[in-house]
Amino acid sequence: MTLTPTLHRLALALILATAGLLYTPGLDGPFLFDDHVHITQNRWVKIDAVDWPSLHRAWNSSFSDFPSNRPLAQLSFGVTHALAGLDARAYKAVNVTLHLVNGLLIYAFVRLAQRALSGDAASTDGRLVALVAAAVWVIHPLHVSSVLYVVQRMTLLSALAMLLALLSYVWGRLQISRGRPGIAWMLAAAPMAMIGFLSKENAALVPLLLLSIELTLLNRLTLGTRARAVRAVQLVYIVLPIAAAFAYLSMHPGLLSYDQRPFTLEERLLTQPRVLWTYVSWLLVPDVTAFGLFHDDVVVSRGWTQPPTTLAAIAALIAIALAAVTVRRRFPVFAFAVLFFLANHALESSVFPLEMVFEHRNYLASIGPLLLLAYLIVIASRRLHVHRAALVVGVLLLISYGVVTTMRVDSWSSYQNFVFNAAENHPDSRRSSFMAAQLLISAIGEAEGDVAPLALAADRFLDNGLRIDARCLDCLFGKIALHLHLGRQPPRDIVERLVDGLRHGDVGPTYVSVSQFSYLARWHKSDGHELLRSDVEAIFDAALSNPQWILTGRAGVAAAYREYHEHVTGDLERAEQLARATIAAWPDQWGYHVHLLRVLQKRNRYADAARALYEAESTLKNARQREEFEQFRQAIDRELQNPPYGNDPESRRTEHHPAGTE
Repeated sequence: MTLTPTLHRLALALILATAGLLYTPGLDGPFLFDDHVHITQNRWVKIDAVDWPSLHRAWNSSFSDFPSNRPLAQLSFGVTHALAGLDARAYKAVNVTLHLVNGLLIYAFVRLAQRALSGDAASTDGRLVALVAAAVWVIHPLHVSSVLYVVQRMTLLSALAMLLALLSYVWGRLQISRGRPGIAWMLAAAPMAMIGFLSKENAALVPLLLLSIELTLLNRLTLGTRARAVRAVQLVYIVLPIAAAFAYLSMHPGLLSYDQRPFTLEERLLTQPRVLWTYVSWLLVPDVTAFGLFHDDVVVSRGWTQPPTTLAAIAALIAIALAAVTVRRRFPVFAFAVLFFLANHALESSVFPLEMVFEHRNYLASIGPLLLLAYLIVIASRRLHVHRAALVVGVLLLISYGVVTTMRVDSWSSYQNFVFNAAENHPDSRRSSFMAAQLLISAIGEAEGDVAPLALAADRFLDNGLRIDARCLDCLFGKIALHLHLGRQPPRDIVERLVDGLRHGDVGPTYVSVSQFSYLARWHKSDGHELLRSDVEAIFDAALSNPQWILTGRAGVAAAYREYHEHVTGDLERAEQLARATIAAWPDQWGYHVHLLRVLQKRNRYADAARALYEAESTLKNARQREEFEQFRQAIDRELQNPPYGNDPESRRTEHHPAGTE
């Protein structure tokens, strides 16, 4: 196939335009899950102007500490809000644009890879390999969740910076191999990786990715007179960071704590080889029924032969990795596909206590296998004299990928489609069943006429979740919410099971979402049917008595309990205690200090409020928080100068309660 430069550019533009059109229906989809934590419910990221104070506020809008705060991604959410408010279409459109830009960068990377391997940048086969690789990557259905799940902009931005780092490094190596200056280009990889790290920690893998590229795609390039300088860059950019990462991990064993997971470190390591082979199968033969945001239905390997595929997956993974290293000079593209794929999974599919499966972990990792696929279709097939047949197969594959992507995008185009597709495709996923029940319960409040069918369907999904995992506290919360929506008290056994599970069971994110507690508090602020106060308090007290919470989770529960007493029961003394407990669990969050200050103001405890305000000053992160701080300071100062009960200092400290009630 002859491809002139003009046709080449037109083909690339057509590929990107087609991908953009495939994703267009998905722009109508809503915000989901973590989108709310990072954007819709995060008042700090919702800036209204693109000026320095606002940008600084958005940069510091995460509730996590560095490096998990991902400030560059938060800044991008803030800018989008300043321009489009909370229009989900705008956020998703930015994601799609980033995805297309990344597709263009992958095309450029493959062109450079072909130049490193063959030395001919303008060869027809080289251009065609780059086009095919970029096409299958940008259209592949595995990436739909990375693009249309707004919060995954973190992945998209990090990948963009990582690709720029790889491109810069490879370009520099190519220049040096031709006797031209290139060290500066190689050095530019580091700041690019650092920028990526500000969006997501995956950019820390750049040294490992460079190593995989050096061992495969670049091993034929000469170093010439700059050999010593190149070796120095390789030492500083590849060897030392990898060694430092291992040293850091060995000195911080707490990073490998599995207290909040339903599996151990050993079980995760046994399971991940099976997961990696699953990813490969999804890349080569995508199955629309296998995809989804949640994959909690994956079977965990409890031993070397439980399930039996565990040992086979481990053996095959070791064998292919050893083969890649052994034949890396003779078959560099194959070696790159394997080593680059594994290097990309070295963080999220290794020893760290993360969830077992997420599709977005393959966003960059897929470049390796898909480049190999493109190479086999275009170049290897010519050598085997099956070039035309291979091109036909390639076209059919691309069409099939586009069809599956279209189906996936449709499921992301509305919340209802998303939820029920997930429940249908993953009947053994507890999260998917609970999500479907949630949707049906919400529909009860909006329905007119007979709601019995909705209630019955919701109850069946909750029962299915409890069948999958009897410890599903989310499902028990769902049962309670269902009865409240129907205007009746939940059965005693449901409340008792929930209380017992919260007091004695596992309370990690796998079993219960902290948002359940805030939902319960908000429900009782509405006009809906209420739980008995004794039941609400039993639920919260049981949760707070469980020592297994991570500090952020405990803070969330205590904050919701404070909200309940402050706004529902009016017990401000208890609300103050809970506000202080929230701060004790997570002292670095200015918002939690605000809750305490407001409760103290309601109690006319202005001297205590002044002390609390002083203690909170170190948590300020942006100008908007500083502004709030000053507003509190001025209000408290006014009250201290004009106390509501005269000039008795004691009256500034306490309300007029009988002795001993404080």
